[in-house]
Amino acid sequence: MDWNFLTQAVTAMLVITAPPDPAKILLFNSIVDESRQSRMAAAIKVALIVAGILGGAALGGAEFAELLGINLDVFSVVGGIVVAGMGFEMLYGGKRSKAQGQEATEQDAEEEGGLIMPLAIPLIAGPGAIVTSVTISTSNDDGMVAALIGSAAVALMTFISFRFLGGLLSKLSDRATALMLRLGGMLLATIGLQMLLGGLKNFFAT
Repeated sequence: MDWNFLTQAVTAMLVITAPPDPAKILLFNSIVDESRQSRMAAAIKVALIVAGILGGAALGGAEFAELLGINLDVFSVVGGIVVAGMGFEMLYGGKRSKAQGQEATEQDAEEEGGLIMPLAIPLIAGPGAIVTSVTISTSNDDGMVAALIGSAAVALMTFISFRFLGGLLSKLSDRATALMLRLGGMLLATIGLQMLLGGLKNFFAT
C-alpha cells in the first residue's frame, strides 16, 4: 500500500464531502430534535447512507466505466479536472462547490426525509464526491482499497460531526468558515491536479 497515495485519497474525500461544514450541521439540527437518542440515530443513518453511496461508487465505478468502453486512465484525467475545478471554485469563492449541492443548503428541510435528501445526497455524497471516489478507485492497484478507506473515513467523520460537533461548529463566524473552505479548496485543487497528471502519465505509458 502506498501510504502517501492513501493519505491524499482520504484527504480528498474528506475535503470534498466536508461533513463538519457548519451549514450542513445547521441543516441537521433543523431536522432532528435535541434528544440524545434522536441525534444518535439520525447521525448513524446519514453516515450509513453516505458510506453505501461512496463505497458502492468505489466498488462498481471501474466496472461501469469499462462497460461503457471508457478508458480508466482518461477517466482519471477527467476526474482530476473535476476535482481540481471544485477546489478552485472553493478557493476563489469561499463557498462549497455547486457540484456538491451548495444551493441545497439554502433550502429548508423540515421533515426527517431531509436526512437523505438534501443532507446525505447531494450535500455529502454528491456528484463531486462520487466522481472522486471512482477516480481514486481506478487510479492504481491500491485505488480500490484507498477509496473504500476514504469512504469509511467520510462516514465516520459524518457521524462524529452530526452527533458531537453540532453545538460548536454551527457557531463559527462566516469569515472563519470561508477561510476553512479556501484552505480546503487549495488542498483539493492540488490533489485534483495530481490525479490529472497521474492519469496522463499512465495513459501515455501504455
